[in-house]
Amino acid sequence: MAEEKTEGALLRVLPGAWDVVFGHGKTRARLARLLREGRVPHALLFSGPEGVGKKKTALAASAALLCLEPKNGLACGACKSCKALAAGTHPDLFAVLPESSGKAAPSVKIEQIRTMRGEVSRAPLISGRRAVLIDDAETMNDAAANALLKTLEEPTGDTTFFLITGARQAVLPTIVSRCTGVMFGPLDAETIAWVLAEHGVPEDARGALAALSDGSAGQALRLFSEDALPLRDDALAVLESLPGLSTEAVFSLGARLGALERTRLLEWLRYFRLFLRDLLAIYGGSSALLNGDFETRLFALSGKFSEAQAFLIAKKATEAARRIRTSNAAARLAVEAFFLGIR
Repeated sequence: MAEEKTEGALLRVLPGAWDVVFGHGKTRARLARLLREGRVPHALLFSGPEGVGKKKTALAASAALLCLEPKNGLACGACKSCKALAAGTHPDLFAVLPESSGKAAPSVKIEQIRTMRGEVSRAPLISGRRAVLIDDAETMNDAAANALLKTLEEPTGDTTFFLITGARQAVLPTIVSRCTGVMFGPLDAETIAWVLAEHGVPEDARGALAALSDGSAGQALRLFSEDALPLRDDALAVLESLPGLSTEAVFSLGARLGALERTRLLEWLRYFRLFLRDLLAIYGGSSALLNGDFETRLFALSGKFSEAQAFLIAKKATEAARRIRTSNAAARLAVEAFFLGIR
């Protein structure tokens, strides 16, 4: 059950956890220094884009906090605590993750916070202290947030809280004020390519995935798992075909693209719009392209449209994406209307 997975010390933290935290050198150094000097605040708020390593960093810091023989601010990987973390059975690490309820979006509920408060009020069993990880902290409802606030205002025992969020502005301000903020920025393309290599992504796909990831390694891995690059290739091929697009070809495109799952069609439109964004950048004299691996084809394509035409197509593509996202109308009809409108 979901509740059994979230309410307890059920996260596996492997030895060398810091080794799988990529990038964020200054943030990692700051945390390691606080751990080494025993000055870790009782509550930290990790905020930044999704998929950049916030949770992995919190788990690595938790491992160092709970380790019985830490070395230079890092977990030793061999003590009883580290072995329990590697097995996912450490009783002093408590995780609170959003839960689904019916058709409602996953959220952290007051019952979970109450369970956590009861747990941390007991004496730790292995490490002499406890660590609590609250993921997607922005999903706490008001009751849960207020219950957590009381705990943060009146901490009991030696417990460190790690709150993780991709939307800091959505976290209750009084909670934010009681946490030490740790900001995570987007990852650079080189770091994302390194992460992709570690996950076995072919070298010829890494650069494109990194460019499309918005600085998120998690996003890059998702795009790879969803076979996104062929969609991008198709979007460029269609854009290149636009100047001579026949009515018959429009209906053929409508049938083919309209048959895609709605989320995949929206992803296709996203790539179509990104290519247009690159065209507009070329018209503006910029060589910093999101799809830099297609630079030659994009510069050739820029000669087929005027800047005004590219802008209008991009605008209509945005409108089409909005209609597909918000309407129950057949996707095929929306695709056909889009291409007929720009032809």
